Amino acid sequence: MTRSWPTMPVSIAGLILTVGSIVLLLDLRIEADVYGLLGQNDKAVRLFDRLSSSMPGLEELLVVCDRDTVLDRESVSKIANIVGVAEHTRSYLDDGTSPVYGFSLAVDASDWHETKPIILQTSEILGAVPGHCGLAGTPAVVFEMQSRVDHDLRVAIVLAVIFVSLLFAFVYRIGLLAFFMMIPVGLGIAWGLAAYSLIRTELTLLAATVPTLLLGIGIDHCIHMIQSCRYAMTHDRMPRDRAVLVAWNRMLRPITLASLTTAITFVALTRAELSGFVDLGWSGALVTLGVFVACMGLLPLVLLTCPEHWLVRSAAFDTPVRRLALLVEKHGVTISMVAVGLAILASFSASSLEMLSDNHKLETSGLPARDLQERIAEEHELSRSPLLLLFDNAGDAIELLAATDRPVDIHSIMAVSEVAGLLQVHPVSNPFIRADYDRIIAELSAWITAEGLGDWQISGAPALNSRIDELLSGDVPRVMPFAAIAIFLVLLVGTRSFVLPLLILAPLGLALVWLAGLMSLFGIAVSAVTIAIAPLVLGIGVDGGVHFFASWHRHDGDLEEVFAETGLAIIVTVTTSIAAFGTFVLSESPSLVRFGSQASLALAGCLFVTLTLLPSIARRLQSTNKLRSGESS
Repeated sequence: MTRSWPTMPVSIAGLILTVGSIVLLLDLRIEADVYGLLGQNDKAVRLFDRLSSSMPGLEELLVVCDRDTVLDRESVSKIANIVGVAEHTRSYLDDGTSPVYGFSLAVDASDWHETKPIILQTSEILGAVPGHCGLAGTPAVVFEMQSRVDHDLRVAIVLAVIFVSLLFAFVYRIGLLAFFMMIPVGLGIAWGLAAYSLIRTELTLLAATVPTLLLGIGIDHCIHMIQSCRYAMTHDRMPRDRAVLVAWNRMLRPITLASLTTAITFVALTRAELSGFVDLGWSGALVTLGVFVACMGLLPLVLLTCPEHWLVRSAAFDTPVRRLALLVEKHGVTISMVAVGLAILASFSASSLEMLSDNHKLETSGLPARDLQERIAEEHELSRSPLLLLFDNAGDAIELLAATDRPVDIHSIMAVSEVAGLLQVHPVSNPFIRADYDRIIAELSAWITAEGLGDWQISGAPALNSRIDELLSGDVPRVMPFAAIAIFLVLLVGTRSFVLPLLILAPLGLALVWLAGLMSLFGIAVSAVTIAIAPLVLGIGVDGGVHFFASWHRHDGDLEEVFAETGLAIIVTVTTSIAAFGTFVLSESPSLVRFGSQASLALAGCLFVTLTLLPSIARRLQSTNKLRSGESS
């Protein structure tokens, strides 16, 4: 053990990393387009981008007015002359319907940064028009999505900091230490995101949740270190300087294992085909490592410089936690039987769990632009988003237009003169619902075959939505086994035991089963968000088990002392993680609400498992001497 902490070298290294990170983070952007989950290299995205570049009008900015409001020529001209607007494409002025004006854009209609000035200037022009007019179309939907997600993420991370600080301050009665504890965590997040910016220039929707997510995980490391330091000072009667070093040495292995298991679950997501999962995986893994380095390097500086009395105050719930240990020791078997019984019931319920049929709703629900899109879809018999049917032979498109046996599920078919062989197909039903989309494609295929026409391809937003569904169904069986096996191997090496990894991992499966059962019971479908949560819950939930067994071996199975040193820390760490995730429940974005609520429920299950089942199992196996590992006291 070193005699003193290397304060100066660590401070200089932290300063250099922070300055470099600030420079790199200036170019990192958030991309909230739900189809950004596919990535620019996906075959469906490449085809859609090629068609969009050939005909900008495929992604029009639409101005939708009330039925008694018609735009004057001057207003139309002003919008058409905005920098970035290519032309006034078309007008829908049918009697008894809402007037609609289409404007094609010279910029990428799905790029929030490029369309933002156009949207703002158009809104300003419409504000001076008598009556009410709103915006619809891909540019407006993407703008509203991005604005909402950007706002929600900023609010979530502020609320997470506030809630976590208040919770920590309440339990440990050290308000200012809670604030200073955030410094290494925040710097670690910045370091990790800076490293991510070296391989990616944008944070997709899922990856953008990483700062808030890792805030909770980083605080977990800090709490375990602080709790260990407090225990060394109050129980072992050590002076503060020695207690900090003892705590650092005690926590090095469990925090390293916890960080590696969390990082490895993020790495598991990089094996997915869905680009959004890959981005989440890389950003999460790098930020996890950044938080680990910052907490292990900088937190001792905080503990060595803060007033000593901050670390010796009695914490709230110290006595209740000790009593909980006695309760678990006495009724462990009963608690375990109840937990297993609930898992069996939940597994029956989970068997009817369904996949979300309309991934478009993950981000577009509740948007004014989406509501206007629904209105004009009904009034003008235009689908919410047309299917783009592209024939290899342009003549086949002409023959299909002339065919008379059109399927009843198709409103209309329109030729796109700017692209040879391209048709806009407007179905009657919602093409974003997977069952409806499959039926529409089957009807189109049968119709085209009956007409004897050649090869064709489908594109458009509904096709991109279907592509997300396709990749999701393949990513589930690919990611979860890899994550579980990788975590097991890390624990196997870290604990030098075959039994401990099984004890830590197996009960956590109960938490996921309980979550699946609750989702099925309340009719909540599986989505991209749920699939991203599953491996993360394994990685984060493992942390509590790692710290529990590390303390178990230090105290030779004395459960009351284990709970006194580590039990309270586990409760606070998981609760702070739940608080961090829970801030997303207050978001307006449906996907962030799903992410926060489902992750919070799963972590609550992990907390129950860690504090009840693991002690019960450990106590039963202790007598058989099966818990030997490389942990040292």
